[in-house]
Amino acid sequence: MKIYIYQLFERFWHWMQVLLIFTLAITGLEIHGTFELFGYRTAVWTHDTASWSLIVLVVFAIFWHFTTGEWRQYKPSMKLLKEQIEYYITGIFKGAEHPTNKLVYNKFNPLQRFTYLGLKILVIPVMGITGLSYMYLNYPNQGFQLAGLDIVAYLHTAGAYILIVFVIAHVYLTTTGHKPLSAIIAMITGWEEVDEKGARAMLADELEVALKITKARLKTDSNKSELLDTALAETEEKLGVKKDEKFRNVVANSGAGYFRINCEGIYEEVNKAWASLYKFNSPEDVIGKHYSLSRSPEEFEELEITFNKVRKGETIPHGEVTRICQDGTVGHHTVTMTPVVQGKKVVGVEGFILDTTARLLAEKELLENKIRLEQILAERDGK
Repeated sequence: MKIYIYQLFERFWHWMQVLLIFTLAITGLEIHGTFELFGYRTAVWTHDTASWSLIVLVVFAIFWHFTTGEWRQYKPSMKLLKEQIEYYITGIFKGAEHPTNKLVYNKFNPLQRFTYLGLKILVIPVMGITGLSYMYLNYPNQGFQLAGLDIVAYLHTAGAYILIVFVIAHVYLTTTGHKPLSAIIAMITGWEEVDEKGARAMLADELEVALKITKARLKTDSNKSELLDTALAETEEKLGVKKDEKFRNVVANSGAGYFRINCEGIYEEVNKAWASLYKFNSPEDVIGKHYSLSRSPEEFEELEITFNKVRKGETIPHGEVTRICQDGTVGHHTVTMTPVVQGKKVVGVEGFILDTTARLLAEKELLENKIRLEQILAERDGK
């Protein structure tokens, strides 16, 4: 099965970072005299340009991480850290099961969190500071004076080799997924192929979000709250996965809409959150209508393929679609779809949607600002 893990900006940021780090490594080695490829002057100019481009990219990436909440992906955790290290050292060669699952809300395992956080708050800042020192600190002229740049050179070179080692290890570890190329393909398309355990975990996440939100709305009714507690426990038991309470509380802060459609494509049930996202006055305005009412022809054609797969018994754990609201505006959301089974027969499709409109608008604005900044820099350099 495939789940939608990486957003558009994430993929853009990742591959641009790869390109820039590769460029910096090649030109940096040439500047050090390791080989001759572009010529010294061209190598220095290219290295400086790539350095500034990486700094701009990092600034936009920091903005994106904090506006979308994705910075939480890098919060270090000791949970399963020992198991993850043992898996990479010995378990992976014995065919052991991966100790963690990759999810939209938890993309990095504990070891990756520590590694990526170390790069972001230590290695990359050191590289930036030492690199800028090379470009702009003059000695022994007036102003900020240094007796020499030997220490700066050693730090910059050491950081460069750390980044090169990281890239080599990173490329190797991308082959340890469900399939050797699944992680690389995921970073290109956004969709990652996972095994059945990973798919169950993703579905559990989506179900937990909806159940916890519904429980919060019914907190004044203790009987209904206890009923939802029981439903949540049963869901976890059937799916064979468990989540810690802290994680549940974090993901429960998003809105979720529920829907159920029969095999003919007619809405049989939607909740108030779903109707609100589509800007209907009430769920009753939707019941009895075909699910094509909220899709463009192109979107409907694609969704119909997914609908037919689910109707045949397949679960689609995650995906992102565009909706046409009742007032004509456009919105975006992720969707989880699973078959409704009575006995051994599939009688319909049900699922949950989580709104992503604000996030996508933020990404669009971020890219537009980046383009404007690049144009300003290009015009300045052209003068």
